[in-house]
Amino acid sequence: MARKLTFTIPKKKAKFDVAITKVDRSKLYGDTRVEAFDENGEKCELVSIASDGQTLFGRGGIAFATMNQDGNFVEKSTLTPIDDEGEVIEMSESSFSGEIELTETTSVEDYLSHLVKSVYMLENAEDPEALRELLTDGDIYKFNFSYRKGIIVDTAFLLANEAGEPFMILTSPSDIHFLSFNDNTGLDAEEEEGGDDDAFDFGAL
Repeated sequence: MARKLTFTIPKKKAKFDVAITKVDRSKLYGDTRVEAFDENGEKCELVSIASDGQTLFGRGGIAFATMNQDGNFVEKSTLTPIDDEGEVIEMSESSFSGEIELTETTSVEDYLSHLVKSVYMLENAEDPEALRELLTDGDIYKFNFSYRKGIIVDTAFLLANEAGEPFMILTSPSDIHFLSFNDNTGLDAEEEEGGDDDAFDFGAL
């Protein structure tokens, strides 16, 4: 089921609700599944084996738990996130629980300097043309997005493709540095000619 977001654009005094649908590889390319059957034609299920080499457990048999230094289980809700300097990290509310203000537009270069994590299609049931008109001039809106309440906040971009269909792209900043070949054209001719000064003198033998 598609979830809904509320966008507001202060400059245009506009506000509208949209439904978002995640675009995954199966929607684009389809998917294939491999099923295994035993000699009696019964469908096989994948199971894992525990470290004791004997215990088998199927899907849903693994869970994560948090333990303190004394080895006791603790509730996740009682933990406080801190950064590398020991400062408390403020929790961010889910973007689905309030309105998202679109106040910042950015460039294509800025968008391309981020790594894409997820892609969502946007639909506006009340006014299908609202988002198309918003992005018709190629504007790209940039904002913070948090799928659920917590400390993880993604950088989101609102843009349209060539057909005018609106999309929300969730990203993270890229730490890629572009390199180029060394440029040796600036070497002085004297430096190039002086390269033989340290050559071995066979006449000294």
